[in-house]
Amino acid sequence: MVELRDATQADAHAIANVLVQSWRVAYHGLLPDDVLADLSIPDRKRFWSDVLTTRPPHTRTVVATIAGAIVGFAATGPPLVPADRADPTLGDLYALYLAPDVWRRGIGTQLHAAALDRLRSCGFTHTGLWVLDTNERALRFYYHHGWTDTGRSQLDRGPGGTELHERRLHRALST
Repeated sequence: MVELRDATQADAHAIANVLVQSWRVAYHGLLPDDVLADLSIPDRKRFWSDVLTTRPPHTRTVVATIAGAIVGFAATGPPLVPADRADPTLGDLYALYLAPDVWRRGIGTQLHAAALDRLRSCGFTHTGLWVLDTNERALRFYYHHGWTDTGRSQLDRGPGGTELHERRLHRALST
């Protein structure tokens, strides 16, 4: 049975572990192998520990657990891209990741719904996200859940300075 709850600072290591596992499988063939191999759980733990400790206004992180073990997480908050911050009704889905061994069990759908609920609870009426433009699995998931392509794209920098070509998706929070 899957349980969803808000993340705490004590969850930083487990979130980092899920993130690294997920990236190594989901982005295999999409990002260079050496970049994926060099992903660091301790580095990601430090990042998530800081995020969960300082928790900027209107940011939320929810975790999915099975028998107490974290198997996924979703993070939301105000847009990180300056051009999107001008709209106070717009919130972003920053991340949604699952451990690969629990993919295709409906847990992502549950996390997605919880993330949208967190955005609504912060007063946002619509939401956006940036997704790797070659990540067909993620694109199928988001399109299935009512997201649409805005036509916008950006070049972001990932681990090791890797270029991440991303596209912007959008959806209303009323549906």
